[in-house]
Order: sequence, then C-alpha cells, then structure tokens
Amino acid sequence: MVISPLRRKMLRDLVRLWAQVLAIALVLAAGVATMILGNGAFSSLSETRTRYYEANRFADVFANVTRAPQALMGEIEAIDGVLVAEARIVKLGLLDMPGMVEPGSVMLVSLPKVAGAGLNRLHLRQGRIPGPQSTSEVVVSEGFAEVHRLRVGDPLTILVNGQRRTLIITGIALSPEFIYALGPGQMMPDPLRFGIAWLPRASLEAAFDLKGAFSNVVLKLAPGASEDRVIEALDRLTARYGGVGATGRADQVSHAFLDAELKQLSAMVKVLPPIFLLVAAMLVNMTLSRLVTLEREQIGLLKAIGYSSRAIGVHYVEFVVVIAALGIAVGFVAGAWLGAGLAQLYAQVFSFPFLVFTRDPQIYGLAAIVTAISAVAGALYAVRSVVALPPAVAMAPPAPPAYRNRAWSLWHLLALRQTGVMIARHLFRWPFRTFSSTFGVAMSVALLVASLWSFGSINHMIDVTFFRSERHDALVVFGAPEPYRALYAARHMPGVLVAEPFRSATARISHLNRSKRLSIMGKPENPHLSRVLDPSLRPMAMPEVGLIISEALANALDVRRGERVTVEVLEGARPIISLPVSGISLGYVGLGAAMEMTALNRIMGEDALISGVNLQIDEAARGAFYAAAKTTPKTEFLTVTALTIARFKETLAENITVMITVYVILAAIIAIGVVYNFARISLSEQGRELASLRVLGFTRAEVARVLLGELAIVVLLAQPLGWVIGYGIGAAMVAAFSSDLYRVPFVVGYDVYATASLVVCAAALVSALAVWGRINNLDMIEVLKTRE
Repeated sequence: MVISPLRRKMLRDLVRLWAQVLAIALVLAAGVATMILGNGAFSSLSETRTRYYEANRFADVFANVTRAPQALMGEIEAIDGVLVAEARIVKLGLLDMPGMVEPGSVMLVSLPKVAGAGLNRLHLRQGRIPGPQSTSEVVVSEGFAEVHRLRVGDPLTILVNGQRRTLIITGIALSPEFIYALGPGQMMPDPLRFGIAWLPRASLEAAFDLKGAFSNVVLKLAPGASEDRVIEALDRLTARYGGVGATGRADQVSHAFLDAELKQLSAMVKVLPPIFLLVAAMLVNMTLSRLVTLEREQIGLLKAIGYSSRAIGVHYVEFVVVIAALGIAVGFVAGAWLGAGLAQLYAQVFSFPFLVFTRDPQIYGLAAIVTAISAVAGALYAVRSVVALPPAVAMAPPAPPAYRNRAWSLWHLLALRQTGVMIARHLFRWPFRTFSSTFGVAMSVALLVASLWSFGSINHMIDVTFFRSERHDALVVFGAPEPYRALYAARHMPGVLVAEPFRSATARISHLNRSKRLSIMGKPENPHLSRVLDPSLRPMAMPEVGLIISEALANALDVRRGERVTVEVLEGARPIISLPVSGISLGYVGLGAAMEMTALNRIMGEDALISGVNLQIDEAARGAFYAAAKTTPKTEFLTVTALTIARFKETLAENITVMITVYVILAAIIAIGVVYNFARISLSEQGRELASLRVLGFTRAEVARVLLGELAIVVLLAQPLGWVIGYGIGAAMVAAFSSDLYRVPFVVGYDVYATASLVVCAAALVSALAVWGRINNLDMIEVLKTRE
C-alpha cells in the first residue's frame, strides 16, 4: 500500500506531537463519555420504565377513600375513558422485627382474586402468590426482604389495625407501583424500616372490617382518554365515601421521583458535554495554529511544487480527524464503562426487575458526529489564513513581533524584572491564545464549582429541614383524626418530654387557572417542634386568618403575599373557601401550606381533632418509647427523625461521592490538557529565546521561571473567572433539578472555591513538571541553529 507524502507527514506529526495529541484526545474523550453516559442512562431508565409499566400494567389514575362499597365499582367502570378499574384495600401497619428496636412500617396492599390479573401486577422474584382465601400468607417487597434477610417460608410479624399477626412469606416480588418506595414523611427509601406487603383481599377485609368494601381504586385509561375528566368524574363518585381527590400517574410518588431523576439526567447532558467540546475545539485551534505557523515554509514549498490550498487544508483537517477518532474511541469505552456503573447505582436506588444500560447506536453516532464537528471547526479556523497565502509569502518566515517601548512602559512603572517584562509581553502579544488558555483552565474550575457546591447545599438543606424547622425527635401519624385526648395519651408515653399536635387536611389550592393538590398542615399558633420559617430562617407565627404557603407553592400558583387563593378541602364536609396568603415560607421538600390548627378545624366544621403528634423524647428512654409505640393501636406510622437524617445522608453521600469523583477526574483532564498544550506551544515559540538566555549564563531554574511564570499567571487569572462561570452553571443546574417534590438550595461556600482551585492548581503543577523536564533537556546549539 502506497502512502501519500502528505499522509506520511501527518503520521510523523502525530508521533512527534504525541503528548499534545493525547491531551486533546482525552478532553474530547471526556466530552464523548459524558454524552454517552448521560444520554445512555436517560434512555436506559426511560426505556426500562416504559417496558416495565407495559408488561405489568401500571395504572394511570390512583384514588384513596375511607370506605366505599364494592357496588360503586360499576359506576366507576362506566366513566368515559376508563378501560380497567380495580378496587383494592391499601392500609398501613407497624412492623415488629426481631432485633429491631425502632418501629418500622409496612404498606399493606390487597392482591386480586386471580393471581397475575389486575393492574400493577407483581413481578415475582421468588416463591409464589398466596391463595385467594389464605389469611396467613404474604408476599413482601424485594428490598425489604434483602435488608432483613427474609426468605420464602420465614415468619413476618405485623401490627395490623392494632392486632398482632404473624404471617408466612410465600413470595418476594417487585411492583411498578413501588419502584421508589417511600413511607409517609420519608425523603429517601428506607427498606429497613418501610416495606410493601401484598396479602389476599380476604385477609385485609377481616382485619379492617372492609367486607364488600374498598379503600383504594386504580384505573387504566383508554388511549386518548382525558385524564382530567376521568379524575373529575371519579372525585364526584368517591367524595361521599371519604375520597380525598384522585391523582394521575404524574403525581404518583414513585413515578414522580423517577421523573425527577430523568429530569436531572437531561440537565446533565445539556451542561457537561458542551463544556468539554468547547474546550477541545479551543485546544485544537491553539495547537494547529502554532503547527501551521511553524510549517509556513513547508506549506509554501508544497504549494510551489503543485499542491493546492485545498489539499494542504485537507491534510491538516485529517490530522485533527485522527485525534478526534482517538478521543471518540476512548470516549466510547469510558462512556460504556461509566454507564454500566451508573446503571448499577440506579439499580440500588430504584427497584426495577431489570435495568440494562442501553447502547443505542444513535447515541454513539451522535456523540461521534458532534465531537468530530467541534474538532474540525477548530481546525478550519486555524488553517484558513495560512493555506490562503501565496507560495512566495508562505516560504518567507513570519515578521517578528513588534514590541513598542511605549506599550510596555507600564511594566517598568511596576518595577518588573526583565524576566517579568518578557512574560508580560509574551502574554499580551497573543491575547486570543492567552484568553483561550485562561478560559480553558477556568472551565475546569467551573466544572468543579458546579459539582462541589452540592455538599454544602445538602448540609444546609438538612440543617434547615431537620434542625431549624422540623425539630421533633419522632413523628406519630394516626390512622384517622383523633380527639385531643390522643395528645394527652401521647404525652404520657415513656420518655416523652414535649408533645405538640398537628392537623393535616388534604386540599386543592387554586389561583387563577392554576391549582395544586397537597396537605394543609394545621399547627399551634407558635409551634416549637414543627416550625415554619421565612426566607430569612426566622420562625413564623400561624396567622388567625389566612395561609402561609411555601415559596415553591407560591411560584407554582403565581401568587404573592396578600393575594387570595381558593381552598377546596377534600375531606369531611369538603368546604370551598377563599383565604388570603398571609406569608411566604421557606421549604425544600414538597409544596407546603400551613395555618393555625383551630382555624383549620373551624373551616372543616369539625371539633378539635388532631392527625398526629410531634414528640421530643428523652434520649435515655428511647427504647421504652419505641416499645410502647409498637403496641399503640391508633398509630399508623411513626417516623424517627435521627434515622431519617442518617438514611438521607447515607444515600446521598454514596451517590454524590461517586459523581464528584467523576467530575474531579474530568476537571483534572481539562486542566492538564489546557495547561500542557499552552506550555508546549510557548516552549516551541520561545525555544530560541530561552536557549539564548542559557548561553548568556542564566541557570535552568531562571530560564524555566520565564515559561512557568506564564503558566502561573494563566492559572491564577483563570480562578476568579472559573468561580463566576461555575456559579452560573450551578445555579442553572439547580433551576433544572427543581420540582414539586424537592428543591435543592444553592449554597456555595468559600471552601467550594478553594477546593476547586486547589484541584486545578494541582493538575496544572503536574503539567508544569512535565514541561520542566523538557526545559532541562533543551539543546542550546540545536535551538539556536533553528531558523525562525
């Protein structure tokens, strides 16, 4: 095979400039990897969810009622647009696990009479489904079984409606309804203290006195059916049976959290790959501009012997395409490897029966095309001016840079040494290259700032949520609103120091054409254990009239303080009233609305009822309190704040540590690639000057100081620019991540900027050491013989 002269020259250039080629290729590879990683994970989660939902017939509409007769199902099935309707019993029970001091809870869900029928079908992992008439068998969720090391045939003791029952586990399963299984008040899945248990309907009918009745209904809609109209019709039918408003799939907890994760992945794909590709294009332009400048004479000679400008331009573009191909290949491998690791991470958080990281050829093709275009764009900009020169002009060396004494008088005023003047003149002589190098290093700083802020923000979120707002040690939720005597009973439980009641009522709050369904929390006038904070973190007193709503709800409804909202209570007498917005509160979890507890009961036309109690507990008596809580009949759910915080930190720490490690590596790649290329270009440009200094008696350290001084200035100038860009990227990511479920506060401390700068400076130091070795090996005779 005959290799053309230009292609042979390209191969020699690749070998000669292998270090710079590798640096550029790694930056390109980082862009490809993040694109494949983000798009691949997004496609994987989305496709897995779609297939899982279809295979297991995940419902479209969900509704809870207090007690509705089975005869109502005929009317529900007749609603226009309803394809399938299934009545169920869904209740909460308390766990009594051996060796588990703290109380846990379990969601009890009835099974259809025919195994494998109905909606939200189980994906059985082990064992079998209990018989329809069995009263002592149960299927449990896989995550719960794994944490407690439960197997088929093991007993499970549950407190059901105040009665202790021991059931035999016949199966372990997953359900599309509980991909992200959260108990009431939980922020993270905690399979140790919350699980799902599926029992035959007959077993739950007897336990909750629901013979011929149901407490939950799920619907599958016909294609093209209007979800809003179906929900409206369903709410009318269930209102008289204690219905609190149906919700669509978008508001179902598990689906909503998975949607939020997909939203975050989408935001990551939009932010990270463009950063790497932009920096890579600038690196290509820097390197190729210097290469074609040094080869002006060769270009002129090639033109003189008959090579066209197009052929020479193609030669340099091919040089860049080879680098891009190397980066794309490395990016493919890294993206697939990181993607598989990310899939495993998601498998730990979301309960899928399968989760395969999709390797869609379209994603790989898109990544390759975008990367190649960005690299070639940088190359075309670099070669367009040189290849247009006539042969005679190209063969002549470029005119030496003209330095005017007046232009540099500032350096003398600053009393710079001669080496300092040399550094300053060189940086200002090529401002575009200096800026591009500074910008490239700044982007590595920005990438770290845009990721490291999450640690401080999570700590701030925990501090505000659990230590300033929700300051209780335990939260007890009753199965139904209870009279005030339940508060007195709670105060007499072992170890209870302070007991503070609350009232919760499900309502739909509307303003203009916007509405949100949520729980209004009724609190004492000046709550102590469960406070509402204003944006300045000051406690807010509950107003005698009106609502205090969270910033997120205010934004969702486009309402401001002093304006009025329509409150449609979905419980009890279901009143519809207009209330003023008395204040705007701070909140990071969910959509919040609060008012004075007595006023809430008055609106609902009820006596003094409470939905639960916030408790402060004596540390020394926790064991006695937990034992008493397990045997309290009216307790439907109990949350221990310390355990919630521990689980929250544990889950986030694991996920964030993995992601931050990836970001640090990627940022270091950018920093090393930019700094090393800048140093190598500067060394090639100033080789004659540096060798001259050595001949004049300067030491190696003094000569190196000239070149490394430029690097130091570029890196230092990049720090504040990187901080500003990183702050902007982080703010954009927070806005993209925010949802009705949670909002992460954007808190950037000085430690974030310091850590980001230290990591980048360390990467720059590695590049400087590599260049130092080349300066020490500088051949003075050979360089001085070189003709510029």
